[in-house]
Amino acid sequence: MRRQGEIARHVERVVEVVERGVCLQRNPGQDRLTRSWQRSLSKYQVDPSLATTPQVVTAMELREHRDRMDAFMRIAREGLDRLHQQLRPSSYCVLLTDATGVTVDFRTVPEQDKEFRAQGFRNGTRWSEMEEGTCGVGTSLVDGQPILVHRGEHFRSHNIGFTCSSAPILGIDDQPLAVLDASALYSPEGRDSQMLVFQMVIEKARLIEDAFAFHSLRQHWILQLGCTPELLNVQTDYLLAFDDAGLFVGGNRKARKELMQRPGRTAQCVSDLFECSATDLLAAAHARPGQAIPLRLLDSGERIFALLRVPDARRQTPTTQSSGVSDTNGCNEARGFGHLATEDARVRTNVDRALKVANRDIPIMLMGETGTGKEAFAKAIHDCSSRYKQPFVALNCAAIPESLIESELFGYRDGAFTGARSKGARGKIIQSDGGTLFLDEIGDMPLVLQSRLLRVLAEGEVLPLGAEEPIPVKLHIVCATHQNLPTLVEEGRFREDLYYRLNGAVFILPPLRERDDIGVVIDRVLVEEARAMGREAIRLAPETRDALLRHGWPGNIRQLRYAMRYACAICESNLLHTAHFPPDLFIGPRIAAPRALREEVSRAAPVLAAPEPDLPPLKEKDLVLRRRMLEVLSRNQWQVTVSAKELGLSRATFYRKLSRLNIVAPNRREG
Repeated sequence: MRRQGEIARHVERVVEVVERGVCLQRNPGQDRLTRSWQRSLSKYQVDPSLATTPQVVTAMELREHRDRMDAFMRIAREGLDRLHQQLRPSSYCVLLTDATGVTVDFRTVPEQDKEFRAQGFRNGTRWSEMEEGTCGVGTSLVDGQPILVHRGEHFRSHNIGFTCSSAPILGIDDQPLAVLDASALYSPEGRDSQMLVFQMVIEKARLIEDAFAFHSLRQHWILQLGCTPELLNVQTDYLLAFDDAGLFVGGNRKARKELMQRPGRTAQCVSDLFECSATDLLAAAHARPGQAIPLRLLDSGERIFALLRVPDARRQTPTTQSSGVSDTNGCNEARGFGHLATEDARVRTNVDRALKVANRDIPIMLMGETGTGKEAFAKAIHDCSSRYKQPFVALNCAAIPESLIESELFGYRDGAFTGARSKGARGKIIQSDGGTLFLDEIGDMPLVLQSRLLRVLAEGEVLPLGAEEPIPVKLHIVCATHQNLPTLVEEGRFREDLYYRLNGAVFILPPLRERDDIGVVIDRVLVEEARAMGREAIRLAPETRDALLRHGWPGNIRQLRYAMRYACAICESNLLHTAHFPPDLFIGPRIAAPRALREEVSRAAPVLAAPEPDLPPLKEKDLVLRRRMLEVLSRNQWQVTVSAKELGLSRATFYRKLSRLNIVAPNRREG
C-alpha cells in the first residue's frame, strides 16, 4: 500500500498537469502521457487517489477472452517465453493482454510470484485506460504505439511504483490484437534505466506481429523481403501477400507503411511496386526453388531480395483440394485432414468414415501401433467437425502417475488434498466441455477411474475432487490405444461396460511400413521439419530416400519425424545422406516386429508353406503387404471382392497388387 503522503503528492501533481497545464516531465513521450492523464481524469473519470489493486475478470470471462484469440495465443507464446527468459534475471514479469486490456497470458519469477500477484499482475487483470488510467497496456492500446510508463507517470496511485514497457500488436487490418508488456515492481528513479527493456519488448512484439501476419496470409502467395539474401530465412524485413492475379491482399505493418504506400498512391499489385509482374516472380521462383530472388523497386530502383512462399492450399494433395467443402454432415475435410497424408487406401477409408461420424454422438476409438499418428488423427476429427472452435484437450493416461490421473481428469476444489492449488483446478473433462476430450493410451487407465469415467459418460456431469455439486458437461470423447482391449477385458484389467461405451466407431491406423503412401509421408515430414528450421532448400539424396522407404520404422511416423529432425539439424549442406540420420537407424540391430505383425505372419504361414521359385526379390514393405493380403484372402476363402473391401482397396488395385506380388490362388498353381 502507498503511504498517504505519497498518494496526496501524486494527486496534487495530477491536478497541476491536467487542470493547470503544468508540464508532466521532459521525455520523448511527454505529450502522449499528458493526453492520457487528461483522458483518464476527464473522459474516464478515474480516481488518481485509488490505491486498490486492479480489477480481475471471472474465470469464465477469462476463458471467453482466451477462446476469442486462441490461434494468436499459440503463435505468441514462443515470443512471450523468449522475452521472459531474457528478463527473468532482472525480476520482470511478462504479460500478454487482448485488445480490451485483459491479461490472457502471464510469466513471472518464482521469487516474487506472490508479490506480483498481490499487486494485480496475474491472468485476468484489466489494464485498460478506462479502469486504470494511464498505464503501459491501456495507453498503448489507445494510441497504437509502444510506450514506457515509468513509476510516477502512471495515473493511479496504486501503480506509481511500477515501471511498464508495452508495445501493441496489430493485425493485418491495423486493428489492435494484443499488447506485450514487461513490468517490474521496483526500479531506479531514472527513466533511462528502462530503455533497453523497452526496446526488447518492441522487438518481440514485432516478431509476434509478423508471425501472425504470416499465419493470417498463409492462403496466398507470400513474399519475404529483405536487403540481405543470406538473412532472409532467419530475419524478414517485409512480408507481402498477393493473389493469383498479382493483386496485393496484405502484409506486415512495415510493408504496409513503407512499401505499399508509394508517393501519392497505393501499390495495388506486384507490377505497381517492382520492375516485374507476378508471373515473372512465379517463374523466377520455379527456376530457382528456395533461393532468394533479386528485385528492384519501381520508384527508386532500390535493390531488394525476396523468397516466395507457396499458398498453404497449394501444398495440399489433389484429393484434399477437391474436398475443401463441407460434407452433408457439416464436416470440412480440408480444415481437419488437409495437412495429413491420406493417399493410402486404408487411411483414405478411415478419413471418409471419420467425416461421417465426426458430428454424431458416437464415441471414437483409434487403434494402432505406437507412433502411427493417433493424436494427429483425433485432432483432425475435432478440426473437421462443428466443434473445431471449441477446445481440443488431450490426456495421455500412460504418461501421468496413477496418483495424479484422477485430479488431472476430474479436477478438484481448493483444499481437496495436501498440495492442492489454493483455488483448485479445472480437470481435463471440464476443460473440454463443448469440444473434444482425447484420452491416449486408455488401456492404462486404473480400474477405479474407469468407473468414474463411465459415470461421467452416462450422466453427462462430472464431480471434481472435494466438490459437493456435480458440473454438467457436454462431452465428445476420442480414445486411443496400442493394446488389445478385448484381451484386457478378459483379464479383468478393463471394464467391459466402459469398453462398449467407448467402442462406438473403431479406426485402425496402419503402421508406416504398410502404407502405400509412405513416400508421401516421408516427403511431408521432410518439408515440415526443414521449414521449422528455416532450411526449405534441403533435399533427400536418392539413395537416402530409398533407404527410408525400405526401413521397417518400428516407431512409425513419430520415429520418422525425430530422425528427420536430427538429420536436418546436423546436415551442413542441402542434401541429406544416410550418414546424417541417427547412427542406429540403419546400421544398428533390427528391432523385432510388433507382436501383432508376428501373429499375422504366423497365421499366413500355412499359405506360404509351398515355395514359389519364380518369386522375384521384394522390398520389405512389399513382403509385409503380400503377407497381409495372403492372410485376408485365406480367411475369406480367396474371394477377391470381399478381401479388397476389407483392405480398403478397389478391385482393380487389388488385382494389380496380386500380379505385382506374384500371389496365385492355390487351385490355380501348377502342380
